[in-house]
Amino acid sequence: MLAGKPIPLKSVERNGYSLIKNHGMICSNRTAALVSMNGTIDWACMPNFNSNPVFCSILDREKGGFFSIAPSDSEDYWVMQHYHDHTNILITEFSQADDIILRLTDFIPTSEYSTINFPEIHRYIEVPFRSVQVSIRIRPVFDFMAVTPDLRKQREGYLFQAGAKTLGVSSEIPMKMGRDSLFANLTLKKGDHKRIVVMHGVKSVQRVWDYKTFERMEETSEYWKNWVSNGHYPALYNRETIRSALILKGLFYEPSGLMVAAPTSSLPESVGGERNWDYRYAWIRDTAYVVESLSLLGYKREAVKFLYDIMEIVKRQKNIKTIYQIDGKTSIEEYTVDFSGYLNSSPVRMGNAAVRQLQIDEYGSIVNAIYYAAMANSLVNSYLWDFLIETLKKLSKIWYREDSSIWEFRTKPRHYTYSKAVAYVAFTRAIEIGRRMGFSGPYSEWHETAEMIKESILTNAVDSRTGSLVQYYGAKHTDAALLRLPHFGILPPDHEVMRATIERIEKELMTRDYLFLRYRNPDGFKSKDNAFTLLSFWYVEDLVLMKERDRAREVFEHLLKLSNHLGLYSEEIEPETGDQVGNFPQAMSHLGLIRAAKSLNEVFRGRTQSSRNIIQ
Repeated sequence: MLAGKPIPLKSVERNGYSLIKNHGMICSNRTAALVSMNGTIDWACMPNFNSNPVFCSILDREKGGFFSIAPSDSEDYWVMQHYHDHTNILITEFSQADDIILRLTDFIPTSEYSTINFPEIHRYIEVPFRSVQVSIRIRPVFDFMAVTPDLRKQREGYLFQAGAKTLGVSSEIPMKMGRDSLFANLTLKKGDHKRIVVMHGVKSVQRVWDYKTFERMEETSEYWKNWVSNGHYPALYNRETIRSALILKGLFYEPSGLMVAAPTSSLPESVGGERNWDYRYAWIRDTAYVVESLSLLGYKREAVKFLYDIMEIVKRQKNIKTIYQIDGKTSIEEYTVDFSGYLNSSPVRMGNAAVRQLQIDEYGSIVNAIYYAAMANSLVNSYLWDFLIETLKKLSKIWYREDSSIWEFRTKPRHYTYSKAVAYVAFTRAIEIGRRMGFSGPYSEWHETAEMIKESILTNAVDSRTGSLVQYYGAKHTDAALLRLPHFGILPPDHEVMRATIERIEKELMTRDYLFLRYRNPDGFKSKDNAFTLLSFWYVEDLVLMKERDRAREVFEHLLKLSNHLGLYSEEIEPETGDQVGNFPQAMSHLGLIRAAKSLNEVFRGRTQSSRNIIQ
């Protein structure tokens, strides 16, 4: 199992906030929660990913809700976390003098049936070796404190209620009621074990035994382990790949087949800065990239479900959007809430204004996802093929337009090289899919369009001074998104333009620890940007393509050391400190790890053997 060394309990927080890296995620294919190493759930949206959070103290230590369980005295305590192998069930252990004093097992019940929902968080408390004084506090919030809930004692538990919204608490531990919270301070003896369950949307609270924590835990464990057993994982970096795949699977919203980019909102890309975004929505690009990665691991179901579900959504809405609501109901319009933000990083945003942008690479990303599904022998029928044809009809009319591209620039649209390149690969991959599957299509027309895009890129996006590709037509600077281009076939990986582009990105955008800034040109924000984690994994793949295999392995193994104690990555990493920043855990970071691990396994096949779920 992936688990770091114990760290002092006092070091988990900084200025009253648990550091982003000091969290694990529990999830259920409908929602997720972050559990700090100090025993606090400081982020949880219920009942769904895109619901307003009931616990959100990671965004405001004073106003945000939380659910904490910890030793009453933090002196001389150490703490560590790990997952039950091949599951998203999280264990947090507090130790003193090498004895585990308090163990928390946290999970959200998960079922293989998309129609079954358990909007519950189960927390199982154990005292293995000696007595300990434990402090428990539960304080939810509703609608970012726009309303104050009533707290009532019921026969078997407690109910927080604000209008139609409720949160119930059930436990055999007697609680005291504050104005807006429940709390308990008690001594638990060696061998004691207690349960606390919080549940959303109930009218009455039942006995804690009725929530069947042990049965739900067993079912949840079986669900995750069965899912892992159906994948084809590489022998090299097996554990890291499995953990990343489990994170990706946990970010899918099962009823719709769409995936959130991350389960959190407004965790800053730069501490104290304004780059704070809501990622609890489905980006076509992100999900398509994840489908690529899961297809490489043999997960056809997720690929097929996403592709056919998004096809129906696009047909219904008659347009491909940048962002979708995972449930098709809630608004995406951006607004701010009156919270101080993680480590005072404001504004705190909900919703996302990028929904109004044109991002041309979204079209190519869908085609690319269909390509990888087809290569994995997933079901690509005539209806999906027809959808692909219609997608390319639209793309053929817009590829030459200016857009906001992968980084969702909020400055004026431009002819971004990355967007053109993804448009190119959409047409070339469509030809390959069609011929492989035996479908008819306008192949000559697609080929001509692809060549037109290629000519446009090589005419307008090559810097005459350096011979490298630039961020957009006419620009003098580069963009680390271009690390992806060696995989698109526009030019061979060892072509002088590709070589010059990679070398320029290394020189201008690579920082310490093989981390990459996205770009250095002004983007309309005052705060600095940090290194985007996905780019480093793309760089590993580039090194493999350029036959610098030993260096690729060296870089990859260094990147593994930059994950948190559970093998999780946020969106970005601060190069100076190694701190994780941005929304967490981030799907793009983990799909990058999977692709890089698969690439390395292919080139080191003589030294290792690919297998079906080998445990290292």
